[in-house]
Amino acid sequence: MPRGDDPRVVRSRAAVVEAATTLFLQKGYAGTTMEDVAALAGITKRTVYNNYTDKETLFTQIVTDVLAFADEYAVGLRAELAADIAAADLRTSLHDLGRRLALAIVRAEVVALRRLLIGEARAFPALGARYFDRAPNQMIEVLASGFRHLVQLGVLRATDTRRAAEQFAYLIVGEPLDRAVLVGTVPTREHIVTCAREGVETFLARYAPDPRIR
Repeated sequence: MPRGDDPRVVRSRAAVVEAATTLFLQKGYAGTTMEDVAALAGITKRTVYNNYTDKETLFTQIVTDVLAFADEYAVGLRAELAADIAAADLRTSLHDLGRRLALAIVRAEVVALRRLLIGEARAFPALGARYFDRAPNQMIEVLASGFRHLVQLGVLRATDTRRAAEQFAYLIVGEPLDRAVLVGTVPTREHIVTCAREGVETFLARYAPDPRIR
């Protein structure tokens, strides 16, 4: 059996990644050592180094795993937009989308990762750029594509769907996400949902051509 497929190796790698993720998010990159990772994972330091040559490699791998999850989320969002946002009930569909997006984005894990990437931006500028491109930027592109379809159906009025998507995203999560990233405390679910609901109403007031939808 190739070493990479050995169940013991798979388990040890998973333990290392889980421990390192916890420590990086709690203590930052500089405050985390490979010894800390080994201790939390319950394995030897040698085993950690057998799987990841150094702390930078481990940190990069963890961010890469997050980006892979972001790609999967974008694929699901694209399918969801195509199937679920019905022209006949645009308000309800957008409110449902806004609420679910807000709750998915303004989460403790996402906030902690953003704070970590901001804190390490000078040391790892490429990782921050990759995260932006494949997480928030990719979500905006998916929203813009869905909004173009709604414009073609005549239920949205937008000449620049990319700008409309950017505004939709900020309206539903901007204040709660900024607060969480800067203060370090995730707002309550009620606050997040309220901001998303009011953001969607503001979006509809600008982009819905039918007064009955607005």
